[in-house]
Amino acid sequence: MKRHLIRRLTILFFVVYLLAVIWPVATWFSGPAPLVLGLPLPLAWSIAWILGGFIVLIVLNWVEERDQDG
Repeated sequence: MKRHLIRRLTILFFVVYLLAVIWPVATWFSGPAPLVLGLPLPLAWSIAWILGGFIVLIVLNWVEERDQDG
């Protein structure tokens, strides 16, 4: 059951990811003025989503491997 929940949450995350980085939503964060760790906000926004996707895939892989062993 836990594996199915993690898979569904992963799919939901990537749907939100898709919406967050395409045109209408990404333009909400456009503008060079606010800096995040020295990066313009649009670049920091993209990097944050890439890192989030990486972490979600690591968790999914961990759950899948743990379920195969057990």
